[in-house]
Amino acid sequence: MATVTQALDAIRGRLGSTASVGNGECYGLASWYESMITPTSTVGLGAGVGNVTGAVGDTIKAANIGTAYNWTANGWTFGNDFAVGQIVTIKGTASNIYGHVVIVEKVDASTVTVLEQNYAGKRYPVRNVYNRAAYKQTVNHFINPPKSAGGSNMGAISQNGETYSSLTTHFNPNIMYSSLSKGVTGYSRLTIDRIVIHHNATTNKNVAMQTWYESSGNWTSAHYEVADNEIWGCVGEQYSAFHSGDATMNRRSIGIEHLNATGAPSWTISEGTYKSSAKLIADICKRYNIPIDAKHIIPHKQVSATACPGGIDMAKLIRMAQEVSKGVVVTKAATTQKPSGSFRVKVSVTDLNIRKSPSLKAGKNGIVKPGVYTITETKQADGYEWGKLKSGAGWIALKYTSRL
Repeated sequence: MATVTQALDAIRGRLGSTASVGNGECYGLASWYESMITPTSTVGLGAGVGNVTGAVGDTIKAANIGTAYNWTANGWTFGNDFAVGQIVTIKGTASNIYGHVVIVEKVDASTVTVLEQNYAGKRYPVRNVYNRAAYKQTVNHFINPPKSAGGSNMGAISQNGETYSSLTTHFNPNIMYSSLSKGVTGYSRLTIDRIVIHHNATTNKNVAMQTWYESSGNWTSAHYEVADNEIWGCVGEQYSAFHSGDATMNRRSIGIEHLNATGAPSWTISEGTYKSSAKLIADICKRYNIPIDAKHIIPHKQVSATACPGGIDMAKLIRMAQEVSKGVVVTKAATTQKPSGSFRVKVSVTDLNIRKSPSLKAGKNGIVKPGVYTITETKQADGYEWGKLKSGAGWIALKYTSRL
């Protein structure tokens, strides 16, 4: 079994050659990639180079690869935004009813780089870069590789139009300072290649986050607040937050704040906070192709004259993030909102269907009214994350809710 990195490298090794992979179709490349990662799979997409048949044709379209094959039985999962190593299916159009399928090589705040075949008549692997937001509108399914291959359920999600890690357990709904704030100019994003580590200098996360509200007048903020078994989304990754004290660094980095477990002078953080942060860092680095090392994961004091990040052990944090990236299990609890698995969501739309089971094909049990609801279980199906209502009424698509 190849890892995601090894499988991507195999495709990269064929760039520049005009030799087709398999049958030269887009799904021929996807089939080869899938067969390297899960060689004994029953996905049904096909086999290796020279023997790729797939099943796409008169009845099954490339656009429908996400639902036409047995992915979940082989460890693949569905996501809702781009992540490195995914197989991504593209919707059909009037001029191309069969759609398309690509493999994600790289993702940053504004672009997505894919490896694809049978693009513009080129029946061999090529690399193309697309506008991330525009390309996302064409996607039918995001299919994540298994954790055992170096893939994971990590990735990006959209929360009210803002990009966050899928590991985020909570979202702070208050408006915080960012490059979107009134009067801010010349603060557009640069290529994200740094993560800046901060501490709250308080043992109360709410006090810390309140200082980032636009209503505070402080002109400071961060992308994430990490606490014991919690990851709070504060400012979307596609926007600059005001966290480092240096305008250029703010534009090229993601700022992560950490809740302190003890006060002055030690300002330590808990083991649970280390673990949550390590997972978040590994996810961000994977999505933006950032090396997990001391050059790219830096303390606030390296940028500005400050004692921040207090007592955080940078070497330990980086080492833990490296372990997560290599597939070493840190702890499941670090990205679970509650030990029971339950959490609350807010429904604002007025036409969200309740399904009898977690599937678009399932029958309806009416419509859920706007309000706050408790979710007791989640499942992935048909390219959506579904949540089971505590009332027992059925399942709703969590894409149309916001977590509290």
